[in-house]
Amino acid sequence: MRNIDTYKNILLLMSILILTSCSNDDSSSESENTEFTVREYSFDTDGNSRLMFQDDETQELMTSETRRYEIGKIVRVRPIDAFTIEVANFAPIDIENVFIIADIEGVESKIKLFKISKIRAHAKQEIKYSFLSEETQFIGVDGAMVDLSDYSTEGISIDKVVFDFMGESELIKKLKTLSKLNWDIRYHDFDENNNPDNNWSDDISAKDIRRFSGMIINLGYIFASEAFEEGFLKEHLVKNDGTTAMTSEEKKELYQNLINKEFLKCGKVVNVSGLGGGSTFGVAEHILKDFLTKKTGHITAHEFGHCLGYNHSSNMTYPIEVEGVKTGIAPLTNRIMEDLFSEKAFPVDSGSYYISTDLE
Repeated sequence: MRNIDTYKNILLLMSILILTSCSNDDSSSESENTEFTVREYSFDTDGNSRLMFQDDETQELMTSETRRYEIGKIVRVRPIDAFTIEVANFAPIDIENVFIIADIEGVESKIKLFKISKIRAHAKQEIKYSFLSEETQFIGVDGAMVDLSDYSTEGISIDKVVFDFMGESELIKKLKTLSKLNWDIRYHDFDENNNPDNNWSDDISAKDIRRFSGMIINLGYIFASEAFEEGFLKEHLVKNDGTTAMTSEEKKELYQNLINKEFLKCGKVVNVSGLGGGSTFGVAEHILKDFLTKKTGHITAHEFGHCLGYNHSSNMTYPIEVEGVKTGIAPLTNRIMEDLFSEKAFPVDSGSYYISTDLE
């Protein structure tokens, strides 16, 4: 009797194992059937993209409103019309393995619209939405499947969609930290009439803009860093009277003003190292040439202080010594800059910058 019971128990155990195995096989098969691949593009040759800010472009185009971009969206996607979008890289470095995210009004999930395997520095290209003639099934950033077949005929109205980018590489993570900043960047020729009596360059060249694009990314990376924010809130900062120290609350508010500076109109200066105030932000040739190898915060942070409304009596521009130590936004910026140089941690460096002769 005991042997019969043992035999029955063995048969029951074998049945359970077989059922479990079948269940796992079914789950694996279902997973394979629902596997989804995001459409990929490359914008890495003359055959699939064009380059911005090259020496044959007109100054009018390079400084136009169409070339205005958000520093937090260095890979910019903008709708041209209901059927066409432009993809552009405003960094002077190649970017790989980046997903373009679309937030469409009326669609519950943000979707991974496509993946860029590589977009070269300052490349741009116009493409049609793939759902107009190809796949209409997309995957949301939350993992849900999204059907865009309702848009396959009329497209998406340009005021109904907003784009962003995401990715897992160290470079993309660094570039995404810039989304903390609300800066809009546009390059500008401040000396349209070639006036010899001012401190602006007669023209702003493609080379100037290429270098400026890297400099502003690295400066933004400093200001958006936790190290800078923590240091800024601890720094001894004085107001425009040159003596009154800012309170902790005033420094918090000022840091938010720095982060939320909406618009920077960027140009090149001569005779001086920099000019700043309001939305005007200009630096000289030596800053544009040396920003990848030398600490330039004494100029760039100084001029940014002017953009935030501070004069030369405040150490939001020139440093002020306290017990033999230089204090202010410029020394702080240079300290962070020195750390990032030593760690080789800047998003743009001399190894990744795409035209080495620009830096000679």
